[in-house]
Amino acid sequence: MLEDDVTPCLVGVATASGLPLFCRPPRPQLPFSLVGALHGVRLFGAAAGAELREAATPTASLAWAQYGNSLTLVALSPSPGPAGPALQRILQSALGTLVLVLGQEELLPIRNVERLKRDLRVCFPLLDSLLRPRGGGGEGWGMGGPCWPLPPGTPRQALQERLQRFAAAAQTDLGCLLCGGGVAWLGTAHWGALPDDDSAHLRALLATPPPPGGGPGAGVAARDVAVFLPNSSPKVPLRLLQLWLLPGVGAGLLCGPRPSLHHVISQLVPQFWGPALEQLRGCARPRPPPLPPEVLGYLLIHRGRSQSGIVKGAGPARALPPQLRSEALRELRTLLEPQICPKMGGQGPPQMRPKLCYLAFPTHTGCCLLRPELTLLLLLPPGTPREPLNATALNALNALGYG
Repeated sequence: MLEDDVTPCLVGVATASGLPLFCRPPRPQLPFSLVGALHGVRLFGAAAGAELREAATPTASLAWAQYGNSLTLVALSPSPGPAGPALQRILQSALGTLVLVLGQEELLPIRNVERLKRDLRVCFPLLDSLLRPRGGGGEGWGMGGPCWPLPPGTPRQALQERLQRFAAAAQTDLGCLLCGGGVAWLGTAHWGALPDDDSAHLRALLATPPPPGGGPGAGVAARDVAVFLPNSSPKVPLRLLQLWLLPGVGAGLLCGPRPSLHHVISQLVPQFWGPALEQLRGCARPRPPPLPPEVLGYLLIHRGRSQSGIVKGAGPARALPPQLRSEALRELRTLLEPQICPKMGGQGPPQMRPKLCYLAFPTHTGCCLLRPELTLLLLLPPGTPREPLNATALNALNALGYG
């Protein structure tokens, strides 16, 4: 199985007993002997005072993560699939997903293995999404796919104000609007202040398809579920109202026991979103922004929030392969961390003058444009000359809607 498929595999094991809890994707299930051996290797290391986190063989990469003393996750990735940091992101995102849906107290400790195995089934769609590369090109793994600006001409400010009033009418200040299946979004100020990990998990949940039978002909499809925020509220459930307003456009509210779902659907949705249907239709299918042809990938940080993307097929034949570009962007950001000023949320000094940084590597060229409240990192082919970088960076900013 490991030689025929390069899709990573995620296995959950009860730490104390070694009993398998789930295997995703369910292509045939991994043999119990293999699951036991993988878990046993980690236990053997722990008994010797060593914590085993990653391992590699000529044909595969492996990673482990333990949640308390109850749950151990194992990620297996046949070569040339994701490895190292990418596998660790999958594991951390998977742990967050389990907490999001079930809550920390259901996982620590495990009281009934068979019941937990049944409860975990509701997590499978989100877990499966972690095992697919974001964007379809191998450029990113884990939770939090790239988000793009709303399409040009979208009345973003008007939609933001409408969303704020909609949330206030639902007695909350935590609301968001997702477009294009979750690839673009805007939120209230308090939603934007959520930790990135919590926001990414909620966004992934809100991007799931509507329940069967929902759709324009059947009115607004909706779901009322309890969720736990992995960072902010892992033990206390919050109420999430998930609304599919139009195909490709949805809204989410984190609110209290009131108002009822019926009131939201029958009163608040027609009142606030009925007059904006044409605006919402324009948001239904945002496309990735066009970028200068030489750009291999980008990372944009604006007011502490970030968006990123990898351009498939861009660059000459000797350019960095798409599956390595996300790591290259992260390394570039780490090298430029003092310039980006992480203590200020990636905003830079308030009066900072714009400047351009340039780094040359054997496999790629790094370009960083620093502006007040904005940082743009670009990944370019190796040997890119210095002179046209300013124009390239400005063109990329315009394409991303920040020119």
